[in-house]
Amino acid sequence: MAPPPGCRMTLRAVFFAALIGVTTGAPAGEPHLAIVGGLGGEAYYTDLFHRWVETLTQVATQRLGIAPERVIRLEEHASGDSNPVTEVSRKENVLGAIRRLEQESAEGDVIALVLVGHGTAGGGRALFNLPGRDLSASELASTLDTVEQRTVVVVVAAPASALFVEALSGPERIVIAATSNAAENQHTRFGGHFVDAFAEDAADSDKDRRVSLLEAFQYASREVARGFEIEGKLPTEHAMLDDNGDRVGSRNPGTDDGDGTLAARVHLAAPEGEDPATAAGRETLALQIRARRLVDRIEVVKREKRSLEANEYQQRLEALLVELALNRRAYRARRVQ
Repeated sequence: MAPPPGCRMTLRAVFFAALIGVTTGAPAGEPHLAIVGGLGGEAYYTDLFHRWVETLTQVATQRLGIAPERVIRLEEHASGDSNPVTEVSRKENVLGAIRRLEQESAEGDVIALVLVGHGTAGGGRALFNLPGRDLSASELASTLDTVEQRTVVVVVAAPASALFVEALSGPERIVIAATSNAAENQHTRFGGHFVDAFAEDAADSDKDRRVSLLEAFQYASREVARGFEIEGKLPTEHAMLDDNGDRVGSRNPGTDDGDGTLAARVHLAAPEGEDPATAAGRETLALQIRARRLVDRIEVVKREKRSLEANEYQQRLEALLVELALNRRAYRARRVQ
């Protein structure tokens, strides 16, 4: 017996809606994000990780349209007037944040955990360094195993993070590590570029005005390689991504049958307009992000002072300071408009 005309129209609408969702790779559900800054160990890294966390927090709420109550921010130091952190990034708080995201999300939502900091590995065991007790890959896996009916994204932007991929891999999971083996144990640059990917139009390779997890990974990987090439140094890190559940990451994920298919469909932007800010607001945010990048570069030059000729050091530092001063002037001008 054929369905009545009205029912046929409803079925047809459902069919085409489903088809559009499949072909465009539209993300389902709302994104929920926990951003964790690990133990710096020294002032340089503590400040660097803080800037990365702060930038991603602002980009998430001001550019990607994630509701502030859906963003959890944990750092090495407690809250202050200029550092609105709800909790210190101790292990129990990080694992608690995952449980909170699960409780506050719904089936079909995206839960993302971004860890930026230092890491170590030895004896087949990987650790992310935190104030107090470090977080192991196995402990993180145990907590994530209770999360069901949600897409889980974990980014471990830390040295020796490769073992996290094997430990966390599973269905409907995207796992990204800054290194491809435990021997890559020097400070990693991947985290800063991964954060920048969501603030940069350049990362949107398919020009759909959204940056997928795959695009963010590819952008950050390219920028890491470019940085080492400019400096004439051999790369000390190679990021990898796993999203097909086979516990093996890929340095070059794509959209074929291997790693990258799920990451290409998942975005951190809120479904209804990932760009809620006005054009002026976006430009102001871009100036803030650019200022933090300049501070990063200034600090790098200061750390390299002993290896540079006096003239070269002064020239590089002066150029960056001038650019930062111009940036701050432009920022103040926009604030008074």
